[in-house]
Amino acid sequence: MKRILQVFILVLLAVTGGCGMNSEQGSGRENQESLPETRAFKDEFTREFIKSTKEPEEGYYTFESKTKGYTMLFPENRKISIGDYEQIDTDYEALSFAEKIDQENVTYFITINFEETPHAKNTSTFTKQLSAATGYSGEYTPYKLDDKTIYYGEYNDRDSGLYFYNAYIVSNQSDKGIRFVFSGRCIDEPKSCEPSPFVIKDRIKRVTESIKFI
Repeated sequence: MKRILQVFILVLLAVTGGCGMNSEQGSGRENQESLPETRAFKDEFTREFIKSTKEPEEGYYTFESKTKGYTMLFPENRKISIGDYEQIDTDYEALSFAEKIDQENVTYFITINFEETPHAKNTSTFTKQLSAATGYSGEYTPYKLDDKTIYYGEYNDRDSGLYFYNAYIVSNQSDKGIRFVFSGRCIDEPKSCEPSPFVIKDRIKRVTESIKFI
């Protein structure tokens, strides 16, 4: 799993550097002073994806993809890396965001790749892509919800404080799927991470299970 740790460190450094370059000036479409005092709304690029200032759940806004292919919960104090964003018509979208939470001794990085393709139900292809991209060698466990099925794999290294979560979320009704990668670790390795990986996983599931394919 050394490759996972190396990939996480390299990507996190790249993304957190890129995030710092985002403009936080108002777009002119809204009065900046009336917006919520959250990172998601202060960042002009991230604000383009947020449907409303109302929180469907405490600490989360409703994110809507520019492909109009899906929505999901988005944490209020994250911002999307403009440098990593990519969109191809309504068929593909890639985005990422990262956060450092000093009070919890945790830093993490998330990537999301949406795709609409006739091959979306070929789950083995997409889970293999996830494994190849991240160095994950474990199995994927499926669980089915009303509108989608989630195939996930996870890895936890208590010695390094690394927690890693891969998921492929596929619609049960359409040819749409999302590859989701979470990489998190302790900032201060000798110190125990808070919250625990179990709490982090609950937060991840809140986002992945909130995904609605449109």
